[in-house]
Amino acid sequence: MVLILSRQDDGSTAFVGQWLQYLRKDFLRINGDSDVMKFKGIDMKNKKLLIEQNSQCYNIFDFSSFWYRRRGMSSKNLQVDTIDEKDAIFPDNISYHGRHMTAELKEIISYVHYIAEKNALKIIGGHESVNVNKLKVLDLAQDSGLKIPESYVMSCKEDLIELVNQRGNEVITKALSQGVYFFTKDRHYYSYTEKLTLESIEKLPNSFFPSLIQLEIKKKYELRIFYLHGQFYTMAIFSQNDDNTKVDFRKQNSEDPHRSVPFNLPLEIKEKLKVISQKLNLNTGSYDIIVDKDDNFIFLEVNPIGQFSMTSFPCNYYLEKKIAEYL
Repeated sequence: MVLILSRQDDGSTAFVGQWLQYLRKDFLRINGDSDVMKFKGIDMKNKKLLIEQNSQCYNIFDFSSFWYRRRGMSSKNLQVDTIDEKDAIFPDNISYHGRHMTAELKEIISYVHYIAEKNALKIIGGHESVNVNKLKVLDLAQDSGLKIPESYVMSCKEDLIELVNQRGNEVITKALSQGVYFFTKDRHYYSYTEKLTLESIEKLPNSFFPSLIQLEIKKKYELRIFYLHGQFYTMAIFSQNDDNTKVDFRKQNSEDPHRSVPFNLPLEIKEKLKVISQKLNLNTGSYDIIVDKDDNFIFLEVNPIGQFSMTSFPCNYYLEKKIAEYL
């Protein structure tokens, strides 16, 4: 049986689930942002880690395949009631009480992930490898022989202005982490890779939050590469011809979408990406590379849980089916 840890809004999980049904594979999907799952308890001696969903009880030790898709199990799944101030062990500092309880819950959640990965014969993703440090990844890519953008972390307006003056406005900024992807009832919030100009920098305070700054790569096209257990599925994106997508292809013009086609990644690049995957303990992920006007392959980043349907559908890779078959 297959265990999938995801979240409610992830469409890729739903597509894989449809293929699992077609292949007649039993699976359980647990969404980390849902409270329909109940934690029942742990019996270490008899190898029981019991959870309940839709009135049915499951033992995590019994799952033979495991896909850590998004978020994983969370404190919301455990359904622990918040405590009233009058019941707190430390009534004069209830915030400490809350932090301690949160730390206790994290130990349980970490153990659930550990058991799911330890007992599964087939694993995609993982709780420990899901968060990667973007700066560390750039360093690993450089050590592996890949070219990377000229990169800085800055917090001083004067230094940033000097860099822009030197480089002729060919400077971009992006999130150091995974960026903003947040929905409220009334608004959707996203962060993109943005080009910096002297005009936009003048609006900044003299000292600002440490930010990732890179020199812009003049691209011929860019590559989105889905990696799964040693195999690469690559899509070339011709986003350089549209002002909306020159800096970030996600700002796609719906009336005139950019062209995306399958691409045969050179063996040399595959081998270097495999080295990075091994060092980061990744068995899956989405790599981003830019091919510049001189045909240099410039490594940008890897997202261990990045969307893959946007590569699968245009290129007819049927990645959802491949994942279901593997599990």
